[in-house]
Amino acid sequence: MVFNSNIFLLVFFPIVFVLFWLSTTKNQRYILLTVSGYVFYGYLNWNYCFILAFSSLVSFVSALMIQRAKGSLGRRLWLLSAISVDLALLGFFKYYNFVAEIVNDVAGSGVIPLLHIILPVGISFYTFHTISYIVDVAQGRVRATSNIWEYFTYVCLFSQLVAGPIVRFRQIEEDLEHIDLVLPEDYVAKGVGFFAVGMVKKVIVADTIAQLINPMLASYNTLSTVGAWGAALGYTYQLYYDFSGYSDMAIGLGYLFGIRIPQNFNAPYQALGSRDFWRRWHISLSTWLRDYLYISLGGNRKGVTRTQINLILTMLLGGLWHGAS
Repeated sequence: MVFNSNIFLLVFFPIVFVLFWLSTTKNQRYILLTVSGYVFYGYLNWNYCFILAFSSLVSFVSALMIQRAKGSLGRRLWLLSAISVDLALLGFFKYYNFVAEIVNDVAGSGVIPLLHIILPVGISFYTFHTISYIVDVAQGRVRATSNIWEYFTYVCLFSQLVAGPIVRFRQIEEDLEHIDLVLPEDYVAKGVGFFAVGMVKKVIVADTIAQLINPMLASYNTLSTVGAWGAALGYTYQLYYDFSGYSDMAIGLGYLFGIRIPQNFNAPYQALGSRDFWRRWHISLSTWLRDYLYISLGGNRKGVTRTQINLILTMLLGGLWHGAS
């Protein structure tokens, strides 16, 4: 299910929105958003929901155990175990066949069988949600919630479940804690505004550009130099308006349910250089990689050579996160 589909606009969203504001308690709204998240996620394939539920349960329990652990060793073991489970799930679905093909090519035979694996939609995003949560609990940035419905709402909030932005628990913890309050008046205006702008970006701008350049990209070997540059630049803008439009719609939907999802794009093509670009493009991912990977590796605190190595590793792993290809 996507935001610009008829089933979402005419059926799913109106029902969830009305039921949400008819609910009066925190748990009622948590449960409604959790159930609606699973309905939204499982619309095409319900099998994905079991993986989402398993990953959520692992991180929820691990965070509680990390908080209750009395020594640093116990906290570290729970943290590493939970992260290992999350990364193992992500790695299996994204890279099993990729690695198997390489091994088989090197060995010259089918040493490792290839599997018919369908990548669960959004697994990269919610894996980053669960990892950031348990790391933040382990480092004392947030307290682990004991309300499983609140945590499930955070992980499977339908507005940002499939394509982001990547939201950290501490960024929306206050909104989740006050989810039973009356919606501030300006939230509705902001929500409708963000959603409308995002819809225009996605449906009118991005999809129109795609209709023009997709035939060009499909027969790229026949393009002239000017045509190739035109297709490349067209794809550049189609990608931006498609992704940023979807992010804007996600932010708008968040406001309509009283949850402030952080901005994900800030005019990236006005950047003054590559460093400035990564501060503006897919902000939730670039800051996640900076805070949980680059800084954890040592950042720029251990000399020039180590800084360059950390940068290369961060960008390499960020690329692999997008997929083996």
